[in-house]
Amino acid sequence: MARPRIRDYFQQDLDQNQNITPKQRAILQASLDLFAEKGFDQTSTSDIAQRAGVAEGTVYRRYKTKAALRDAVLAPIAAKIVPILASDFSEDELHRRYPSLQAFLTAVVNDRMQFVQNNLKELKVIFEMAAFDATRRERILSQIAPQMVQQVGSVLDQLKADKLMVDWPNDLIIQTLLSQVFGYIARLMMGLPGTSFDRERTYLIAVLTKVLTPGENDQLEID
Repeated sequence: MARPRIRDYFQQDLDQNQNITPKQRAILQASLDLFAEKGFDQTSTSDIAQRAGVAEGTVYRRYKTKAALRDAVLAPIAAKIVPILASDFSEDELHRRYPSLQAFLTAVVNDRMQFVQNNLKELKVIFEMAAFDATRRERILSQIAPQMVQQVGSVLDQLKADKLMVDWPNDLIIQTLLSQVFGYIARLMMGLPGTSFDRERTYLIAVLTKVLTPGENDQLEID
């Protein structure tokens, strides 16, 4: 069964929000779709009104500027939806005993990169916002990491107990994983040449395996 996407969760969040009108729901859904399809700068309020089936004046009455409309769209995505999806590992991933560090990293990297591929347009909207807003960027990251630690902490503890992973704090391991995945997202957003799913996946797994494999210096000394 296909796993929910950002757009699905966004629609669900709108449906459950009792503080907005049906027209506002239509405007916000149309805005997300158009920002994802055309980009924020290339989307006009006229485009949004037409897609939402409302008058352009209705859009302006609800949201005074296009930036305010973008904020209204991105607020629930940044606050609730991306953290949920970014840490939404399958039950099989969470309860499997991995025979090697590479097996674990292959499962995680494949899953998270597929998440990126499935939500690429919506993630581009979020990336453009976060790239120029340090406060929002930090807010998103601060919400993703704790949920991932909570979900995969037991798996990381087992890998460390089996001497398959460096004996670092779980939050630092998650930070290392996220930094590589976000680097992949940034590469996609910037359209750098040579970006290939299989190529990037292979390199990500290789880099993370090298960094997280236990060795003589895997214990961190903190002054």
